[in-house]
This record gives sequence, C-alpha cells and structure tokens, in this order.
Amino acid sequence: MTEWQDQHQEITDILASRVASGELKYRETVAEGLENTIEAFKGMLKGRNFGKQLVHIAD
Repeated sequence: MTEWQDQHQEITDILASRVASGELKYRETVAEGLENTIEAFKGMLKGRNFGKQLVHIAD
C-alpha cells in the first residue's frame, strides 16, 4: 500500500518527537529470557500481551 508513502517520514518524525516528549505513550509486553519465549508466544496468541510482544535475551 503506497497511498501515504510520501508522508511516511514526516509522520514518523512527528510520532517519534511525541514519544520522546512523553506526549504519546505506548505499551509493550516484555518477557525476560529465552527460556520464556514459548510462553510469551502462547500468551500473544491468546491476547495476553499489550502492544508488541518482545523477548529480552541480552543487554
């Protein structure tokens, strides 16, 4: 879909600045450790996550 492609960078910049300023907030679910990947995936399929489901495996 390319209907809005010409405005992509402009909108991305606006949203990034709003996230950085705290005006726009988002939620995500983070599972800790590779050993929790399967349960995180199952939870995602059942709608137990908010926003993106991430797995934190290293710093």
